[in-house]
Amino acid sequence: MDIIAVIIALIVPIGVAIWTVRSSAKDTAKQIAALEESTTKQIESIKELSRLQMDASIKQVELEIEKNLFLAKQAQQEWEDIQSINNSGLSGNATWSEMVKKQYQEKKPERDYQLYSQFVKELQGIKQSLVASKKKLN
Repeated sequence: MDIIAVIIALIVPIGVAIWTVRSSAKDTAKQIAALEESTTKQIESIKELSRLQMDASIKQVELEIEKNLFLAKQAQQEWEDIQSINNSGLSGNATWSEMVKKQYQEKKPERDYQLYSQFVKELQGIKQSLVASKKKLN
């Protein structure tokens, strides 16, 4: 009987140890799986944030391009108009030349208004694109 008690006394702790190791391994595997899933979600969130930042940077560059195209268009228009005044047959007549240049200067606000209105329309297009991107986030 003593031998049976000794054998049982040895087998029970070994059984408990085996059960504890297996249970611990299952818990560890569950924790690792949960950690991997969490990490994957974090990586996807970071990728999405990076895409959004790139989109914002692209929109900023588009805005700068539009602004500079506007200024270039304005300068080109003024340059071409002054060239046409200077190259006309009456450009030798100082009075005529000054009068035409003065009229040209007086119409500058109207030309600027037309260019600014066009620029505002282009900016509104960029804004609509940004609003659409924002709605995708929500």
